[in-house]
Amino acid sequence: MATLRHEGATRPRARHVALLAALALLCLPCTAAQAGDTAKLRVTFSPNRLGAHVTVGMYLEIAGSDGGVPSPVTGFAMRLPAELELIGSTLGLAICKPSALEESGLSGCSPNALLGSGNATVAVPFGPEIVRESAHIEAVMGPPEQEQVGVLLYAESQIPVFAQLVFPGLLLIGAGPETLETNIPPTPTLPGAADAAMIRMHLEVGPEHLTYYKRVHGRQVGYRPTGIALPPKCPRGGFLFVTDIHFQDGTALSVPYAVPCPAARHH
Repeated sequence: MATLRHEGATRPRARHVALLAALALLCLPCTAAQAGDTAKLRVTFSPNRLGAHVTVGMYLEIAGSDGGVPSPVTGFAMRLPAELELIGSTLGLAICKPSALEESGLSGCSPNALLGSGNATVAVPFGPEIVRESAHIEAVMGPPEQEQVGVLLYAESQIPVFAQLVFPGLLLIGAGPETLETNIPPTPTLPGAADAAMIRMHLEVGPEHLTYYKRVHGRQVGYRPTGIALPPKCPRGGFLFVTDIHFQDGTALSVPYAVPCPAARHH
């Protein structure tokens, strides 16, 4: 399976917190966390009609059983619905190198490498208090590895600390649904304190709010790429996302989420 690998495990706390924010966008469809923890998820298609090329929006919240910080995620495998293929869109026509992101941020990449964007919130417990940090996330096309599709997640946090992180991964293309899998290392904060945990995430993957550029008659012309194609017919029960999640407290969960069938496209 495709594997997302953490790099720079010895970076300071600010980078560790930003890392968890980047990982937030990968924990996609889940309706419950560990026993006692709760989660709310909403997945949307825009435009919401069959036969259209869409932007997929994911909205996720996780809370602890007592209103506190939930158990951190240590690993997961996420499978897209069999009817949907990110690789079938025209997203990611350019490749961005990790070194370019590290040196120049998003300005070091071509706009044609962008796949989508969003934001995440992580919670860091410090004694009786819970400190929350927000991060903006960009997903871009990265270099291929072993004939698989590379994906780079760029997280930038400014409140309460400034940090930047590039998190590389792979999208597995082969037999069966497209799949992402990762093992997430602990995200330490201060000595003796609990690890940080993601509590909120919003991510949109698709052409909405994206502008690509091509050269026409010697001029750069902006246009919108095509997104993930919905088939003209909806599968029975909707579009099924499945995520296998492992938590730091040793619990595990396989969670399905079916996006309801949108209206058929009228000609």
